Amino acid sequence: MYSELLGYKDHARVPCPACSDQRKKRREPCLSLDRVDDGIVYLCHHCGLAGKERFQMQLKTYVEAKIESSYLEKRGISAETVKKLEIKTCSRFFPKLEKETKALAFPYKKYGKVVGVKYRSIEEKAFTQEQGSEQIFYQPTTIDPDKPLIITEGEIDALTCVEVGQTNVVSVPGGAPIKVSEGRVDPTEDKKFNFVWEAKKLLDKVPSVILAVDKDIPGVALKEELARRIGKSKCKVVIYPEGCKDLNDVLLKHGATEVENCLNNAEPYPIEGLFGTEVFEDQVNELFEKGFGGGESTGYPDVDEFYTIVPGQFTVVTGYPSSGKSNFVDQLMINLARSKDWKFAICSFENPPALHIPKLCELYLKKPFFEGPTPRMSQDDLKTAMTWVREHFIMLDTVNSESTIESILDRTQAAIARLGIRGLVIDPYNFIDIKAGASETEAISKMLSKVQAFAKAAQIHVWFVAHPAKQMRVGEQMPVPDGMSVSGSMAWWAKADVGLTVHRKEGLDVLVRVWKCRWRWVGKPGDATLVYDRATGCYEQDWLK
Repeated sequence: MYSELLGYKDHARVPCPACSDQRKKRREPCLSLDRVDDGIVYLCHHCGLAGKERFQMQLKTYVEAKIESSYLEKRGISAETVKKLEIKTCSRFFPKLEKETKALAFPYKKYGKVVGVKYRSIEEKAFTQEQGSEQIFYQPTTIDPDKPLIITEGEIDALTCVEVGQTNVVSVPGGAPIKVSEGRVDPTEDKKFNFVWEAKKLLDKVPSVILAVDKDIPGVALKEELARRIGKSKCKVVIYPEGCKDLNDVLLKHGATEVENCLNNAEPYPIEGLFGTEVFEDQVNELFEKGFGGGESTGYPDVDEFYTIVPGQFTVVTGYPSSGKSNFVDQLMINLARSKDWKFAICSFENPPALHIPKLCELYLKKPFFEGPTPRMSQDDLKTAMTWVREHFIMLDTVNSESTIESILDRTQAAIARLGIRGLVIDPYNFIDIKAGASETEAISKMLSKVQAFAKAAQIHVWFVAHPAKQMRVGEQMPVPDGMSVSGSMAWWAKADVGLTVHRKEGLDVLVRVWKCRWRWVGKPGDATLVYDRATGCYEQDWLK
């Protein structure tokens, strides 16, 4: 019994089966368990229960070795590899199977120390982890940071690499994502990718990363998310032979040489260049069957008629000073974070974080931060809002860092790795340093090309706030600015996927005018009106109109 409680580890503390049920602190781990040569030594520090549970080491070792070799040998993994990588066999309860069964235990190590254990059921495919296991890459061997790094979807594929002599390999701790929508990882799964940020130093140093994940829908989504966070320009993709879905499949059907060929001939991630049309056949077929669908909702039905939000695109937002354009973009982020669990990076030159964060809290709570005509948020409200904001937003330093577009995009890539952000706000354009010697028109055009390419590669939506040039009044009214009015270059109109203006009307009415929409499935040119709440900074749909 005690050997089962100890499981894979050599030492553990668990509740005592003799006295814990009779105590108030039933879950207190008062029973110490230690593995010795011929059994388990146990001692309860509360009731004094002590003793030794013996077992037949030779028989146990023989049975476990047969189980290990029987399963792993069928997968092409030798007993030598199993022993070298310290893979053990034990009994483990699997919630998915609702029973305890024999399992393989894969030790997760950091600096040579075991910091977690992942279990794979032998009888049926199911996984579970030791409570408290660190969520890091499974690293079966020592990594050489000067060589390409292979990332697999599961431990068996990592063992396959080791088996054929490709030892610079890791695998993701949780396998492919469970929630996948439209071929991509659902934003609610973002927290499960913290292991990418934990390995950032290694990923930055290796010359390239080879993605060898499963050839199915979750695997494709995993590949896209890993490449998005690591940087697609650094990634290569393994192409499997017909009829194979992963590296272990290749090993069993074609042998070790073909596994090495697959890894050595991995192709650059398709982000630019020339490609045969066959590369896009799956996407074309999916488009034919499902259509484009549409972008994500802004949170306002009236605005959605003209504008929805799509990853991989960028929106130019303009409007006169104090027209509410920055606040409107903040509101869009809050709405997407609420409805879709999106995360964002904010590069705001005019709103320092200490002032910007309270605005986000106001929009989240729909309560004012300061004293005013309406009740302000309480201290508990603020604490709740700050926790939520911390989970969904990251601020890019605009004081101590360069203000070049290259620096902003480099830090955004780090934010993608850390938080999995899906949106970036740059507000406003005129604080960005332009390279000396270039004309403003040329510099803006090149800058927007970089932003557009980055948005596509990273699959994030970028909002770029740009002030219009000074305009003269027409009678009593200021004309509504558009892409032609933005200071510096016609490129603001030409290169934007979507262009919109936020413009104050009479009273509290605010005009949202979409003056450009590149794709008709995203939206179309047109006007919508929202109502502004001065107390909280929130925008509301005018349901009476």
